[in-house]
Amino acid sequence: MVICLSMGVFYLSYRFNNKYAARCEQPIHGVLCADDEMAAEKIYYLAREWQYYPDVLLTPGMLQKNSYYSRYISIREYGGMEMGNKNASPYGCGTYRMLIMLPQEKQNWSIFLPEVFSAYRIYINGDLAGQVGDPDEDSYRDAVLNRMYTFRASGTVEILIAVADQNGVSSGIQRVPVFGAPLKLNMERGVQVLINGFVMAVCMCILICSFLVFLKDRSGKFGIFVLVCACVIGYSSYPMTHSFFLLPVQPWYGLETFCYYLMLPCMIWLEDRIWEKRTGRYLVAVLAVWAAAAFALELLCGRLGSAGILYLASWISEGMKWLAALYLIIRGIKDPGKKYGRTVLAGTVVYGCSLGTDRLWPVYEPVVGGWFPEIGGLFMMGAFGSILFREIADAYRLKLVYEVYSRQTELRLMAQKNHYEKLKEQMEETNRMRHDMRQHLRLIASLLENQKYEEIREYLAKYTVEFKTKLYYRCFCANTVVDSILHYYEEVCRQKNIDFRCEAEIPLDTGVEDTDFCRLFGNLMENGVEAAGKCTKNRRFLSVKTWVKGNKLLIRIENSSIGTLERSGKRLLSGKHEGKGIGTFSASEIAEKYGGLADFSQEGDVFLAEVFLRIQKKDTGDKLCV
Repeated sequence: MVICLSMGVFYLSYRFNNKYAARCEQPIHGVLCADDEMAAEKIYYLAREWQYYPDVLLTPGMLQKNSYYSRYISIREYGGMEMGNKNASPYGCGTYRMLIMLPQEKQNWSIFLPEVFSAYRIYINGDLAGQVGDPDEDSYRDAVLNRMYTFRASGTVEILIAVADQNGVSSGIQRVPVFGAPLKLNMERGVQVLINGFVMAVCMCILICSFLVFLKDRSGKFGIFVLVCACVIGYSSYPMTHSFFLLPVQPWYGLETFCYYLMLPCMIWLEDRIWEKRTGRYLVAVLAVWAAAAFALELLCGRLGSAGILYLASWISEGMKWLAALYLIIRGIKDPGKKYGRTVLAGTVVYGCSLGTDRLWPVYEPVVGGWFPEIGGLFMMGAFGSILFREIADAYRLKLVYEVYSRQTELRLMAQKNHYEKLKEQMEETNRMRHDMRQHLRLIASLLENQKYEEIREYLAKYTVEFKTKLYYRCFCANTVVDSILHYYEEVCRQKNIDFRCEAEIPLDTGVEDTDFCRLFGNLMENGVEAAGKCTKNRRFLSVKTWVKGNKLLIRIENSSIGTLERSGKRLLSGKHEGKGIGTFSASEIAEKYGGLADFSQEGDVFLAEVFLRIQKKDTGDKLCV
């Protein structure tokens, strides 16, 4: 499916986003006919049949006085000025010429020249319109800048571009010049700059976020991904860079090449770290060495005597790209069941398809956007980035769940401690009263001997009140876990001046795990205490009522609240933090686990939580306490 989709998208881009396949008039034998009435509404991509004069830097005056050998070539038909001869030098000079037939009425026109290597002068109708760098052999100075030249003309216009190159891997005009009305060209350039700027901004944001994660967690995977993002930005930023800055060819194009080939071993290294394997370590070393070699070749290529080494390097670079892509794809096919395996496979398949289409349809230059390998590289980076950030999201989610479980464990311990302290107090008081029992019996015996029955009655009444006050332990329900939690929150409510009401009927053995009871009652009652604590003192209350009906345990918890109930889909939004509520979601999960249901609603200033669970009732004592 990914192969079909990606190849389909690349084919549509080749057909409808390609300067070479654009539906406009193309030059024929160095002449472009743009003299129709709608010429100002069109954009012309001057990709084919430029008249080319090899090995000479011509001016309009020189052409008028002498005749020179010329041939017709298309843009990027050859890698450089060697004109396909591997034994010839890829460097030198040459002159491009084209005649444009315009309408008879004078208008403003523009020609846009992107990436001419590595210095040139442009003449329009015999006049010098501008230059980038210095193409003269004695004072040669290389520079690259995407420039647009505007002029006013009608009838026949001659465009003459004299180019020289002494140290570029590719020489001459390497990207298609564009001709048309200034407004049309500026709009197209603006869209291109906007798209490139947006992509660079997104990549930069991802890089910064990944770097911050790396600084915090010192995760090796994110460290490698930061390097991947830096490489993607390095080799994709040249359209933006050369639109605003006049730069020499080296070391900038060498760095661009280095970033592209360094991205490949980083991707393999990252995949090995994600899947905790080291099968690709030798390939990583080979590709890293080639990235360094390509960078050195870019810097030193000006000293080459022939183009043969550049052709060889081009084949090696293609082999390295295919080797990396095939390794990633085979690993993805081999381990599809691994976590995120399909995501890795999809990203690498898109990259492999981009390399295939780059070879299948080499005559391609996008009107907007990037070349096929650049798009494939962005998709591959996005696939690995989505995996890493999903791991961060999973880790954050696990942290939240752990905090909830930790809180419930802490609650259970505090409730049990509170329960233990009260039982301890009762035992101590029982021992004291047992010790005092002899004195009470002696006094009662003495009163009996003296037949003071009224005094005995008053003394026993007083003693009974004291006994109930000191030894009476209120038991909310027979289930000890729930009983201890209810006692804990009763004490919390007492400290916060919250009216606590409880009417509980829960059997000792219900089939519900103690941890689930702790999570259920702990989350709901903690939320209730927090919400009630924000209300005015005379309107604070927390009410708990549970009862058993058949094999169902019904739970109803109400509390005063000043907030409003907000939902995102079926889940409640939290009132304590941004995002969805964890406590209510946990209660819903527990209810679903035991074949029940949890519902949350608000009636005025009262929040209501209703839960029912299916239980296995094995005892009937709802108030049995020890």
